Amino acid sequence: MAELIGAEGFDRDILFNPSPWRELIMTQNELFDPATLYDISDRLRQEFHHGHMPNRKMPEIPRENWHTDLLAPYLSKTIGYDLPCLISADRTARGRIMLCAQDPKRDGDEPILSVGTFFGIDSDYHRYRRHWGMIWQLIRRCVFSGYDIWATDAVKLYAGRNVIRKDRALRELCFSVIRQEVEAFQPDRILAIGNDARDALVAAGTQSPVVHVVHPTARGLKGPFKDRLELYWEALGGNALTA
Repeated sequence: MAELIGAEGFDRDILFNPSPWRELIMTQNELFDPATLYDISDRLRQEFHHGHMPNRKMPEIPRENWHTDLLAPYLSKTIGYDLPCLISADRTARGRIMLCAQDPKRDGDEPILSVGTFFGIDSDYHRYRRHWGMIWQLIRRCVFSGYDIWATDAVKLYAGRNVIRKDRALRELCFSVIRQEVEAFQPDRILAIGNDARDALVAAGTQSPVVHVVHPTARGLKGPFKDRLELYWEALGGNALTA
């Protein structure tokens, strides 16, 4: 399995949001203008392979490109959204796996809607450190075992601690979107990372099989992250994935 490829770029053996992504991302239409997401994806693909520039700021989605007014009460704070990403390689896929984090948590009071990715996979820095790096190694292992990966959040938005839980209309909107993602991608299995991710997928009524693992930063966990990598891999099926 190849690793970094020096000056030519990072993870050049990986396809970041290849062409089927443009159809799959239409599942986000209840939230945002897909054309805006296309532009953000192009930027993130460049950064994925060539790194972030110094003082780089996260992409933003301006108010005029929102397709919902349910976020209006939270305009005065930083709202988080992670762009769902399709990770693949130049080979025929043997199956599909969806990885679901809990939510796109953000800190800050700046009145913007900022766009990140599942466990920061657009960042070459995060892809090779601590729990972010462990998640990236899981993705790479799955991809080079023949599986396409849809990396997303079970709860689509973050506007402060427990905000989505208490805002019923916004919560139902998030559930609608994640259901559409599952229906469009048709994963063989879903790995829910953390209790909140599992609970949201169950509440949303998604149909594909859901496997739950503890969040890699959960309290009480001890030992190296490589042990958690093996735990997650076995939860997905382990060697059975390549049998």
